[in-house]
Amino acid sequence: MDVRPYPIVSKRRLALTQAYCKTHYGLDSHTLKSPQVIIIHDTAIATLAGSLAAFKPDLLPRERAYLRAFGDVNVGVHFLVDRDGTIYSLLPLDVIGRHAIGLNHVSIGIENVGKNEAALTHKQLESDVALVDDLVRRFPSLHYLIGHHEYVDRSLPHYRLYKELVSGYRPTKKTDPGPDFMKRLRAALEKKGLVLEN
Repeated sequence: MDVRPYPIVSKRRLALTQAYCKTHYGLDSHTLKSPQVIIIHDTAIATLAGSLAAFKPDLLPRERAYLRAFGDVNVGVHFLVDRDGTIYSLLPLDVIGRHAIGLNHVSIGIENVGKNEAALTHKQLESDVALVDDLVRRFPSLHYLIGHHEYVDRSLPHYRLYKELVSGYRPTKKTDPGPDFMKRLRAALEKKGLVLEN
C-alpha cells in the first residue's frame, strides 16, 4: 500500500478542531479515541492538486458560509486517494477531522479524488479496500463502514452514534461516493472476509 505524507495538521487547526468539538460534541479535545466508523467520500473536485488545495488551509473558505457559521475549522480527512490509487495521509489518526456532521468525533474519513461517482476508478476502489482492511486491523473499535451519502440514514445501525449539540446545524444532503461504489467496495471487502455494518 503506497501511502504518502501530505500533513495538513497545525497548532491552529488543532485549536480550531478542539473548539468545534466542544461546541458540537461536548468534547474539550481534538483527539480521536476509539474510532467506530469509516466514512468514504469523493471530493467533488476533478484533480489531486485541487483536492489537496481544498484541505490544506486551517480555515474554511468564506464561500462555504453555511458550514462556517457553525465553526471555522476547515474540512479535513485522514486519507485522500488519487485516481491512480496513490494514498495521501492528511491528518493523524488520533486527530478528529471535520468531514461528516454529527459523526466526526467517532470516525475516520477517506476521500477519493473525483467530481462524482462516475469519475471514481478501480484503482481507488482497490486502495480503499487496502486502507479499510489495514484500519480495521489497527483499530478493533471500528465496526461500521458507510458512504457519506448514508451518514444521516436513521435506519442504519451506525446512526446511533450521531451526535449534534447545536440545534440549528442541519445535516446537508450528500451523494458521495454513491451507492454503486459502496456496493463494489463492500463486495471486495467481503471477498477478503471483512464485513462491517453500515
